[in-house]
Amino acid sequence: MKKLISILLMLVLLTACGARQEPAPVEENPLPAETVQETPPLAPGAGLFLEIEHPVYDPSLTRYTYFVRNATEETVEFGEDYALQRREGDAWKGLTWVENAGFTAIGYELQPGGTMALTCGFGAFQEAPKAGTYRLVKTVGGHTLYAEFELGDSPYTAETPYGFLPLEDLPEVYDADTAAEADVVYTNDGVQSGAAVEEFLYKVSLNVPCQLRTVQDYGENTAMLIDAIYENGHFLWRMRQGDDVVEQRFSYIVTDGTDLYLSNGADWETAERYAGKELAWLVPMGTAGPELVSAVEKMTEDRLAANTARYRVWSADGQWDAFLTEVPTEFAVSLHVGNGGGRGSMYDLNHWDGLETAIWGLDWQEDGRLLLVCETADGGSSRLTFDPETEKFV
Repeated sequence: MKKLISILLMLVLLTACGARQEPAPVEENPLPAETVQETPPLAPGAGLFLEIEHPVYDPSLTRYTYFVRNATEETVEFGEDYALQRREGDAWKGLTWVENAGFTAIGYELQPGGTMALTCGFGAFQEAPKAGTYRLVKTVGGHTLYAEFELGDSPYTAETPYGFLPLEDLPEVYDADTAAEADVVYTNDGVQSGAAVEEFLYKVSLNVPCQLRTVQDYGENTAMLIDAIYENGHFLWRMRQGDDVVEQRFSYIVTDGTDLYLSNGADWETAERYAGKELAWLVPMGTAGPELVSAVEKMTEDRLAANTARYRVWSADGQWDAFLTEVPTEFAVSLHVGNGGGRGSMYDLNHWDGLETAIWGLDWQEDGRLLLVCETADGGSSRLTFDPETEKFV
């Protein structure tokens, strides 16, 4: 009989914070309010594709992820701009822009074989979302692309944007027999809906907010339900067994070559080095398989190449993060607010009192301050408390 182990204690280092970039100036929207179909949609053979994440959304959800895929042999360019149209009879009518609507002037390049995820929504339009058929209109590489979607009866709502009810709202008895179709179910007989794990990893690699739910029911005790919710560049891990729900935030997905873990370390080497912090299995031990391991290894490789962060921790409310770099005395703190806003700064303990030679631990406290555990020049250790609001040490 297979036993389920769900939490492993270990300490990990952080990853994934790049340099903060100031947004480019906003330019006037280049697409007219009444967009008519002048260029026919590209045939699939043309190799450019526009796709909305889900075919149907509840009208309460007003912002959506879409994907631009480049299956050509050329690099294509495009911007943030798009338009939305609504089907009225046999015709498409462009939604009306709000006054002074515009897009941030950012230019993207998409390499051959690449996919990019962006978002669109009703915020820039006068019309309120209501049931009906719509389409996204976007110019990519000089071609006009279209992607249809509907507003209507859907599990994707403002309160459940990923289609899952909160763990607290599920029935008291929730197991392999009653699990939803979207759940990944692990039993002694195997795995059901396992493809959802691969899809989850793919969306995370594109920085798309998403959720994975696993139901682990081995017939010995009550089923264990685990959610991994990826938002704002990190993971909220929530577990329910019986009446208890516990949660913790993690920064990355890493692998030891066999299993997949949520971690605060950028890679497995860091995770092992920082034993003592909690590390959670993303899926039950021994169920990942080589394809999922390979996908996480590629994510880790890309992460390490693009960032200097090696250990990253999040506050309980998900608003603050702090990370360490390869410089022993350096750390960074960032505040995250809605719609991608926020602020952040780098700090170096060499500018503090000169006694600390390395930081080897970070931990957010209940009062909102950051605890730093450090090595000192005399071979001892020190504990410093940093207030992110005042930027002062205690």
